[in-house]
Amino acid sequence: MNQFFKSFTVTAVWLSALFITPLSYADFYLTPWVGYTGGGAVIDQDDVEYDLKNSESFAFTFESTLDKGRIGLFYSNQNSQIETLNEKSTIQYLHFQSSIYYPVRDKVKTYVGVGLGASYVDVDWASDKYGFSASMFGGIEYDINDTISLNSQLRWLGTVVDNETTGICNLPTDESCVIRFKTDWMNQFSANIGLVVRF
Repeated sequence: MNQFFKSFTVTAVWLSALFITPLSYADFYLTPWVGYTGGGAVIDQDDVEYDLKNSESFAFTFESTLDKGRIGLFYSNQNSQIETLNEKSTIQYLHFQSSIYYPVRDKVKTYVGVGLGASYVDVDWASDKYGFSASMFGGIEYDINDTISLNSQLRWLGTVVDNETTGICNLPTDESCVIRFKTDWMNQFSANIGLVVRF
């Protein structure tokens, strides 16, 4: 993890400490996620559009209780390619997030939440790889026992990307092309399943 994300993590943890309940009364939740993420597009010099391929992603959250919800950090990573062009892309998100939980019945809860933070978009065709990002999410959590829960979640991820700079690409016909992000704001959507460990 680069220096930017290290600094952001320290700041977010410090902010979390200001808002969470006293540690002696708080529960903590660590959740590893696996999922599928899609969204995002680039265009070439002729305004032909190419989508980022939908692909597997992984994430984790570290949260603490706050009133009727939770507050904490979210990190996500997706490795993908541009369809047809096969240009590689890696997108990472780091968010400070909060959520509210609603009991549905015994052992089952639903929740909604929001997150704010930063993204790192590692692609060859953009020079500015960092950007502001935000997310909204919701899901269902089922308590297997007092310490383990199964969680399913849908999440929208939006981020500022650099669509001012371009990069060279190659078409399947061996012709060269020039691509850039279609807009300066990219939307992605992910579906995730996670295992929550409470301690």
